[in-house]
Amino acid sequence: MNKQSKETSEIEQTVDESVKAGREAVEKTTKSMAKAAHDVAQSNGWTETADKQAATLTAFQGPLVEATSQAFGRYVEGMAELNQEMTRFVAQRLRYDAEFGHALAGCGSFVQAAEMQQEWMKKAADDYMTEAKKLGEIGQKVVSDVTQTPSA
Repeated sequence: MNKQSKETSEIEQTVDESVKAGREAVEKTTKSMAKAAHDVAQSNGWTETADKQAATLTAFQGPLVEATSQAFGRYVEGMAELNQEMTRFVAQRLRYDAEFGHALAGCGSFVQAAEMQQEWMKKAADDYMTEAKKLGEIGQKVVSDVTQTPSA
């Protein structure tokens, strides 16, 4: 397994763990809230009404919790994809810039150095424009994925 695949696998594992922990926390909070509402209602003699309200609340929150969990999972996955792309781009640019520095140091004339710098500047501008477009597309995909209607 290469280094990037290992890093991607570790990111995916972290995402899965974060989503699972988030779901568990929301479920625990929901149960605690329902129990607290029941306890208060029981102490006031409102148990039947409170039981109906708690059942309604639980029925409403179940799908809401699931939809929120799904959206959060898609968000974290999208952010991981953005992070991976930015890391790839920076590594690529650093390699190219290092190669350029070595080549520039070996120039035989000022004219040759100026031409190399012009080429480097054009490539850098093109690379950054392409990367900005790519990051924008990934960002649009993340927003689309997060806001899509959850699957049943």
